[in-house]
Amino acid sequence: MIHKIGENISVFRDDLYPFLGGGNKGRKMDAMAKDIIAQNANALVTTGGFQSNHCRAVAIFAAQYKMKCSLVLHGSEKEFERQSGNAKVMRLSGADIIFVSKADEIGTTMDRAMMNYEKAGLKPYYIWGGGHTLEGGLAYINAIKELKDYCDENNWVPDYIFHASGTGSTQSGILAGLDKYGFEKTRVIGISVGRKSEQATRIVDDFYKDLCSHYDIACLNRESIVLDDYLMGGYAQYNSELKELSLNSIKEYGFTLDTCYTGKAFYGMLDFIERNNINDKNILFWHTGGIFNFLAD
Repeated sequence: MIHKIGENISVFRDDLYPFLGGGNKGRKMDAMAKDIIAQNANALVTTGGFQSNHCRAVAIFAAQYKMKCSLVLHGSEKEFERQSGNAKVMRLSGADIIFVSKADEIGTTMDRAMMNYEKAGLKPYYIWGGGHTLEGGLAYINAIKELKDYCDENNWVPDYIFHASGTGSTQSGILAGLDKYGFEKTRVIGISVGRKSEQATRIVDDFYKDLCSHYDIACLNRESIVLDDYLMGGYAQYNSELKELSLNSIKEYGFTLDTCYTGKAFYGMLDFIERNNINDKNILFWHTGGIFNFLAD
């Protein structure tokens, strides 16, 4: 799952993760599935955007296990119907899709969906947006074990790990996993896809410490770094350079980079490497998926 694309840059291919369309959301749902099944849940409730990889993974999981599913999406139904990629998968999954016009309506709408399922005699399972749960974080603690196995076999250790940072649970899990498996000097650089650094860093740091506490990991109090230098105006926004990088990604690297998540992270990584003159360091880009986002661009 790891291959080199340059003398010092390797890629962890979570886009190839074999569950629910792959990516970090497929990996997280794989971990959450155990808890969902253990609790005998038969309905799922979650939230996200029109191109949410998380909502796509939840919707496919629900269809696969014949569960009811409610997706609370922020935006207009008319715009959603025009979009392809993850939006198309959600539409075809059989999930109940609920639209809200304001972000502060999401929580109450999810609570209402939970109550409606309970009134119908079902046992619903609440999933925070982005899979920001203890199980979701554990998925990336365990992923670091995969990285350690690779490093041990190849006598190689990353100095830096770069990845797209959204809700923060992927990054928090990576940080906790590095503590657990002895990567003392590896630094993690999250490239924010939507949030400002101050908010994103606080969320990542708090959840990182929560994961260490919950899973009894000796916390090294690593620095949580989330850069907002590459927001390009905000979530799902991009410039002409990023668009060109995305369009050329298959030809240049053999994998897709979308303009919302992985492309923004890869673009930020290349710029960070150049600006900080770390070309001689071992770099790992953690590809968190996004083929459906790429197809929707």
